[in-house]
Amino acid sequence: MQADNIRIVLVRPQGMMNIGSVARAMKNMGLRELALVDPAGPPTHPDARVMAVRAQDILEGALIFSQLAEAIADCTWVIGTTRRRGKGREGLIDPRHMAAEIAEIATQNKVAVVFGPEDRGLSNRDLDLCQRLVTIPAHEKFGSLNLAQAVMIICYEIYMTAHYKQSSSGARRLATSEELEGMYRHMEEVLLHIGFLDENNPKRMMAVLRRIFSRAKLNTREVRVIRGICRQANWYNRQKATL
Repeated sequence: MQADNIRIVLVRPQGMMNIGSVARAMKNMGLRELALVDPAGPPTHPDARVMAVRAQDILEGALIFSQLAEAIADCTWVIGTTRRRGKGREGLIDPRHMAAEIAEIATQNKVAVVFGPEDRGLSNRDLDLCQRLVTIPAHEKFGSLNLAQAVMIICYEIYMTAHYKQSSSGARRLATSEELEGMYRHMEEVLLHIGFLDENNPKRMMAVLRRIFSRAKLNTREVRVIRGICRQANWYNRQKATL
């Protein structure tokens, strides 16, 4: 597994000290690429620098984005973190199983692990952009972790798997998040046109389809095939409308 193929993404982080602590946790575990989505302040804020200690280089090299979709556009496997369970958040895995999956996928693919704001976590829309969801087991009466603590646990499991377990080198190259999102938009357009989706709430069924295709781990060619089917369906509908 290549550490350069793993990106830690913080979505709308609110505390500058937390950002610094995250940078330190990453460097402790050999990870270097940090991305911030709409942060409350610059990563080089004095409070962040104080908490980063010797990881200030990670802060200085942090990538800044306005939207999560932009932060993961070039990533081919995106893992969202969540504490909440329930509808739309099925199939949660723990950090150890997540790390084993990353160890294989990251040999050939860019992987992002996404963390939400300190006060409420990732939104359902944020999680729609993820192919896998991970949760950190904790006591049921007090399961909310500090952002930096959560990042440290995830990074630790990745580090342990990378350094003490053999991983397969046979992972295939997957489609990027940008390619997948293009496919989902195309698919939604077609399915709305043929009446498969509820036009008042198309995202509900699209969330189900996203989970199905996420399990398939599509590559670029497979995405093109599905989009080809969508184009053909659109063509057929246009031809039928002229009859």
